[in-house]
Amino acid sequence: MRPWLTLLPLLVACHAPADTLPPELARLAGRDAWVYGGGPLRCVRGGSTTEFFIPLTTPVRVTQVEQTGPRLVEIGVDGHRPAQSVPQAIILTLAPRGQVRWVSSSVGSGPVARWWHGLEVKSCTAIRIAFTDLPHLNRTLSFTPPPASVQRLIGHPRDSSVGLSATQLLWLRGPPDEPLTDVETLLRATTWTVIGAPGRGDQVTIFRHGRVIQETFPRMGP
Repeated sequence: MRPWLTLLPLLVACHAPADTLPPELARLAGRDAWVYGGGPLRCVRGGSTTEFFIPLTTPVRVTQVEQTGPRLVEIGVDGHRPAQSVPQAIILTLAPRGQVRWVSSSVGSGPVARWWHGLEVKSCTAIRIAFTDLPHLNRTLSFTPPPASVQRLIGHPRDSSVGLSATQLLWLRGPPDEPLTDVETLLRATTWTVIGAPGRGDQVTIFRHGRVIQETFPRMGP
């Protein structure tokens, strides 16, 4: 845990009843969504966490929608951004409607990180995810299935992303750490950055006219 987190005040959550949710949130309940880049999505169960890759062919059903706050929300791709404190977060409970793939697991001896509080489930047949706001939610989930231009690429790995459109890359790889914007602005951006581990550099993707023209990756090894 980062040292600065110990300086944050204890955040006590309060939940908004389902019948008081804004219409744009209330209408999400019962809908199917698809996970950009397959996630992964993290299941918090007891003192352990498990990450699952959700294939683009597998929708997840939104079984519950909540607003709660104030709380910490995890953002970013690989944990290289600090969690963000928000006055009111959105929490979705998602149930995958097909096969998912185990990615990794972590078992701790103490309590889970504070940004995972309230996301615990009894079984990983359901996964609870917190979002800072609707733009953050819509960077993670699409409520329409992958377009045909993406579906024809599924199951056909590429050596390079050069030539792909921003839409195709978002679906196949998921959103970057930067720019931290809504999807529409992200798809118009000329540079995407995934923050790398300290000292190894970042993954940077350059676009021209909406298509990838160059990509650099973090250094491997020490």
